[in-house]
Amino acid sequence: MQEAFVNINNIPTHIISWGKWIEESLNDTKELVICITGNPGLPGFYTEFGGALQKELGAGGHNLPVWVIGHAGHDDPPAASIREVPQLSGNQELFNLDGQITHKVEFIKKYVPSHVKIHLIGHSIGAWMILQLLKDEEVRQRIKKCYMLFPTVERMMESPNGWVFTKIAMPLNSVFGYIFFTVFNALSIWLRLILIQIYFLIFSIPKQFAGTALKYATPSVAEKVVFLADDEMSRVRGLQREIVEENLELFKFYYGTTDGWVPVSYYDQLKKDFPKVDAQLDSKRIAHAFVLRHSKPMAGIVSNMIEQNLYSE
Repeated sequence: MQEAFVNINNIPTHIISWGKWIEESLNDTKELVICITGNPGLPGFYTEFGGALQKELGAGGHNLPVWVIGHAGHDDPPAASIREVPQLSGNQELFNLDGQITHKVEFIKKYVPSHVKIHLIGHSIGAWMILQLLKDEEVRQRIKKCYMLFPTVERMMESPNGWVFTKIAMPLNSVFGYIFFTVFNALSIWLRLILIQIYFLIFSIPKQFAGTALKYATPSVAEKVVFLADDEMSRVRGLQREIVEENLELFKFYYGTTDGWVPVSYYDQLKKDFPKVDAQLDSKRIAHAFVLRHSKPMAGIVSNMIEQNLYSE
């Protein structure tokens, strides 16, 4: 595993790779895997998934590089870095959905040669971003298959979690959010870690993600995560049927059965509207935020999907 912050759309961006690093030559590479995260877009939450996926593919004899790209502004570079992430105020266009899409387009065009085909994984809002990426013909020509995992591609505000977020979480955040994050980050780093670990223990989250959660809790990151989520609520409404229909052969949808963001009724409606769509309903009760507890089983599922769509040797 390699990781670093690279400059994409003038924003230091956290990238994690398995196999070839993004700046290595891809002359002898035909295909690779890129994962676009959900929200929050911190690649640190995807380390177990990405590593397990690359291992699964390797066990099948397929040595594909696996890259995970975080969202712009969702991960601050180390304090010693010469680059800083711009503040949210006055730079909203860099961190909203449109800015995140521009960010991913630039990454692909900069680091993926035209001869390399991409197996593109979109988790949650990452799946909606994939729909927008397909509007760029240069990017679309690079894509072999899109794997839409627990896809928040429609009616986010109408979902059970969307209702909670807009009616409860956002009003509370507007009143107490700044105070909470300011007070929390005024504590010593050890006390912050202890509090996070207690939270993880209560909700059965592996402690290996404590460091990433600590980054998530910084005010500069948290405000951009909430800002993007608020934009999602207002923008992700009806399914973009034209994009889905025009690119139907590129999609593999994977829906959960316990998903508060994407109810099973959304899966049922998709199958009704597009009878030929390649869509699958989870049978293992994997959670929407699969990277926290179900990375390895999800990696096995996705590796099987990818292996079915690889070029024959």
